[in-house]
Amino acid sequence: MFLIWPVARTIQLSGYASDIVGNPTRFVGFGNYVETVTAPGFGRLVVVSIVIALLGMFLATFTALCAALLLRSRLLGRGLFNVIFSLPFAYSAASASAVFAGLFAPSVGVWDLILGSFGAEGPNWLGDPYAAVWAVACATAWYEFGFAFLVLTAAVRAVAPEIIEAAQLDGAGGFRTAFEVLVPIMRPSILFLTVTQTITGLQTFAQIQILTRGGPGGATTNFVYRLYQLAFGSGTPDFGRASVLAVMLIILVAGITALQFRLYGRAETA
Repeated sequence: MFLIWPVARTIQLSGYASDIVGNPTRFVGFGNYVETVTAPGFGRLVVVSIVIALLGMFLATFTALCAALLLRSRLLGRGLFNVIFSLPFAYSAASASAVFAGLFAPSVGVWDLILGSFGAEGPNWLGDPYAAVWAVACATAWYEFGFAFLVLTAAVRAVAPEIIEAAQLDGAGGFRTAFEVLVPIMRPSILFLTVTQTITGLQTFAQIQILTRGGPGGATTNFVYRLYQLAFGSGTPDFGRASVLAVMLIILVAGITALQFRLYGRAETA
């Protein structure tokens, strides 16, 4: 009811043209697919979707990995830091995006105030095409950070203490122990996060809706936001072409998931 039927209905709608209220009218076969792929902005749509997803994934996974490795030692206040770093997992994407809207606000935003205290001037975070992509990616990464931190912290604690002691006896310092002993052992968890965070990034919507509304000039419009524009964001909904984007996204996510299982199996074997 909640998975198979909606997917089947989406595939069906993708083969029909829509009237002014979104109802399917006539069967066009692959006409909507051809129109979507040959549209002038389709290539940019694909690139923006992938760039935002990969930037968010890399920033979230890398910073969470560094935090998890640093907090494996008995630092003062480690428990407090564990709680603080886990907090983003409890936030919704909308509330996280609202916070970043304040951080990136022109002139009065926190980042502009910090740069201004050093005599520097920040870019138009949400008005410049390149800066806006980074702004959306940073908001996405912060939203994904909490989950990544929890997964990697569990992976660090699952490493047998004997392995760390053996590395230290062989003369490995803290940095070498972290990146030459712990990281290779944590590879399955890192791979899991790489794939799942990429999938989450491909489905980014709230961050774009609240921060940039797909702008400036479509610079932050990804698959999901364009789907929303076609289906609900205009006065004449086009459920046919919106369903095409949904089908493409389903295929892309399914392909990445299949790749995850393949790579995860290799990592487990290694």
